[in-house]
Amino acid sequence: MKMRHVFYCCLLLLGGCVTFAAVPPGEVQLSGLTVTPQNSWNQAPREWTRLSRRDAKTWTKNGILLDRILIIPAVPDGEPLFLQTSESQALPRFNAGMLPNELAEFTESSIAKLFGEGGAVVETSGLRPQRFGADKGVMFDIEVKVSDGPDYKGVAGTLIVGNKLYTIIFIGAEPYYYTESVDEATALIKSARVAIPQ
Repeated sequence: MKMRHVFYCCLLLLGGCVTFAAVPPGEVQLSGLTVTPQNSWNQAPREWTRLSRRDAKTWTKNGILLDRILIIPAVPDGEPLFLQTSESQALPRFNAGMLPNELAEFTESSIAKLFGEGGAVVETSGLRPQRFGADKGVMFDIEVKVSDGPDYKGVAGTLIVGNKLYTIIFIGAEPYYYTESVDEATALIKSARVAIPQ
């Protein structure tokens, strides 16, 4: 049995022992980023998201192997989108001067690292401008082909405010879980607003 399959099985077995916090509909504030989910989600505990930055959150409806929203606020210039647990990971680093296509490429490379070196092929497409309140950002679509697991599709929104990166990523397993939640997740991404403390 491949190691990734062992990992999936362990997660499923632990499911009954780990508490997910309910995220009700309505405005949610996270480190200067505000999002407004239309319906309830479940926040995954940190022990299930060991590569998440300290302020980042992972929400799911059916379990993080089936669908997830990654909310990653206020990534400083020069830092990666996810935690780097070893030097060999060589995570790409955010640059506050990135152009829209470079933000999509940065996100694409970061997600590939999240799935493990050589474990997935990630492609982004459909880059388009998007306003998040008063701020300009971009959205784009994501496809993830996994070597020994389900394939995923998703959508992401990202913007730079005050030289910090704010990113929200939705991915869902193909075809059912992506189709089930993509409209709701897209609305949540578009609801994002950034408030810079005065």
